Amino acid sequence: MRVFVTGATGFIGTELVKELIEAGHQVRGLARSDAGAEQLKAAGAEVHRGDLEDLDSLRSGATGMDVVVNLAFNHDFSKFAQNGEDERKAIEALGSVLEPGKLLVVTSGIGMTSGEPGHVCMESDPPASSASIPRQPA
Repeated sequence: MRVFVTGATGFIGTELVKELIEAGHQVRGLARSDAGAEQLKAAGAEVHRGDLEDLDSLRSGATGMDVVVNLAFNHDFSKFAQNGEDERKAIEALGSVLEPGKLLVVTSGIGMTSGEPGHVCMESDPPASSASIPRQPA
């Protein structure tokens, strides 16, 4: 499979890229910096330069892929609401170029789910919704 990974040089992305390549998949990783590009090259991934705010770059990176995995998020919490909006736009851009039957995987921390303490979170749970949690990637 051909897989495009945003956040490919982050904490989770680094390991995902490694696992995908070891499993024989072709990986294209999004890189914002020269250091990130070098990291992806060293791992055996194709480098795609851009960031979450460059929607044209995201579209071109996702075009022709079998799977797109969005792991990227700007963790500058001084502009958390704007980062959540940027993330939603990025997800829409990524999904807009996928052919029918191709897969878009969107991730988020479980700290942003609804439910009472002790509740086992399920994919069918509604997202948490409040002014203090403006991130809703789903």
